[in-house]
Amino acid sequence: MNDKDIIRKLVFLLNEYKSKLVLIFFCLLISTGLNLCIPLISKKIMDEGFIGGNKKILLNLILCSFIIYMLISILNLIKEKIRVGISAKIQYSLWHQAFTHLMRMKINHFNDRNGAEILSNISVDIANMVTVADESVFFVITQAFSMAGGVIGLFILDYRMTLLVLLFIPVKAVIMKYFAKHRKAVMDEFIFDSEQYAKWFGDTVGGVKEIRLFGIFENKKSEFIAKQTEVIKKQKKMNMLSQWNSITDTMLVQLLAAVIYIVGSNLVFNLQLSIGSVFAFITYSTYVTGPISAILNIGYLLSGIIPSTKRFYQFMDLEEEGKRADYPTRPQNGDIELEDVSFAYNREKTVVDHISFRINQGDKIVFIGKNGSGKSTLINLLLRMYEPSDGRILLAGQNIADMPLDAYRSMISVVSQEIYLFNDTIRNNICLYKQVDDNAILSICRDSGLEDFLNEVSLDYSVGQNGIMLSGGQKQKIALARALLHDRPIVVFDEATSSTDSYSEQQINSLLHTKLKDKTVVVITHRQEILSEADYIVMLHEGKIVEQGNYEYIKNCRQYLDMVNIDQ
Repeated sequence: MNDKDIIRKLVFLLNEYKSKLVLIFFCLLISTGLNLCIPLISKKIMDEGFIGGNKKILLNLILCSFIIYMLISILNLIKEKIRVGISAKIQYSLWHQAFTHLMRMKINHFNDRNGAEILSNISVDIANMVTVADESVFFVITQAFSMAGGVIGLFILDYRMTLLVLLFIPVKAVIMKYFAKHRKAVMDEFIFDSEQYAKWFGDTVGGVKEIRLFGIFENKKSEFIAKQTEVIKKQKKMNMLSQWNSITDTMLVQLLAAVIYIVGSNLVFNLQLSIGSVFAFITYSTYVTGPISAILNIGYLLSGIIPSTKRFYQFMDLEEEGKRADYPTRPQNGDIELEDVSFAYNREKTVVDHISFRINQGDKIVFIGKNGSGKSTLINLLLRMYEPSDGRILLAGQNIADMPLDAYRSMISVVSQEIYLFNDTIRNNICLYKQVDDNAILSICRDSGLEDFLNEVSLDYSVGQNGIMLSGGQKQKIALARALLHDRPIVVFDEATSSTDSYSEQQINSLLHTKLKDKTVVVITHRQEILSEADYIVMLHEGKIVEQGNYEYIKNCRQYLDMVNIDQ
């Protein structure tokens, strides 16, 4: 994506607000026209009022100036109210796009990114992009009219001094271009360093327990100092470039004013120009130099916006799941079949290698295997978190890739080892926005083994962020209650028995014969009590099926004992 494409995208952000932009420009045009009257009135105040001694004209002109300034202020207030509204809507729109996209991104995009990094990048980028609706941008666009009026006013007063102002433009252009080029380079470095720092920070906070247990705080502190120093160094560079840009601009304007005073005074002394004309000329010159500064500074301004816009739209271009326009098949419950399914992360290392098997509707199937054998990857393929590199997965004889993603997932409940709980009540974490009577929830909680804990607290008990206020077993019981409540035809237990006690295990076994009796159940576990209840067991090793059959057959296989002992 080149700079022209990025600028087009920035302009497109404003496209929706054409009518409001027209109103802003209308206000600015009127205020610009009123501003052009001020130097001429000031000239008359000086020449005819003070020097000419006409008190009546002086008072009338002062009153006229005051009224004009009041009108300009009212117009600016109206303009700012509209502009601030546009800016707020653009900010909301960008955050809405980012959030929606984030929720739909393919799961593999999160493998090398953490929450802190993603939030930091989006926040920085949107904050920079919103400046496209900043006052200075509108000022740049509309002050071209002011500049044209200022040049006309200058030529009316004196063409010789006008040439001095016009000669000032190329000098300033070269200087502004220099600062813009350097700021863009520093901004690129700042964005990269900020991204690396956010990634490191999220990783460090996630490992705070290990940092304490292994006493590596000082090492992490050294890393923090190094990374934060680099970020601050780039911020200081950008701030100093802004200051140098501002100071240089001010110095050039003051130099021009000094030259105008010197040349103007000679013309006054030679009676070729009035004193009021000199002051009016100074004012008109600011109408020319001000817009020149703003127009030349647009490159400086864009040097901060463009890198953020580029990164934001690179993020928005990350592939989403379920983006097909047309899905010909509606999901129906039935047998699940894997036909020669393979999967490789980033098309490199194969994790699942040409696997085929069938799960009959209502069967209870268990995957077993050592860590890294492909068990969880198979679950993610069934859940369509990943897409097969080769082969296909069928439900009731239809390819699941041809089904609407949300409709397909509505067929499946998941109880995971790493279940996530929202910072909300037990009730809301079980229901997940489904309206259910409390009696029905309590009945489900009895089935999941959560009843004893609810007798101590209540359904309104807040679990904290990711269930920090609960034990691992309590979290998994909530996950089980959630799956039972949503009552879907396919239930997946992904290492869900790892944190359960023997009583809870017995409850799960009991559920296989009651609530889950008619459901298709897919389980990853090595607990013999659950294995013995399975209709079918698939033994995996390095992404391949090494054995498959019922419990009586599998328990006599030579690999079985090793796998059970390792993962007990």
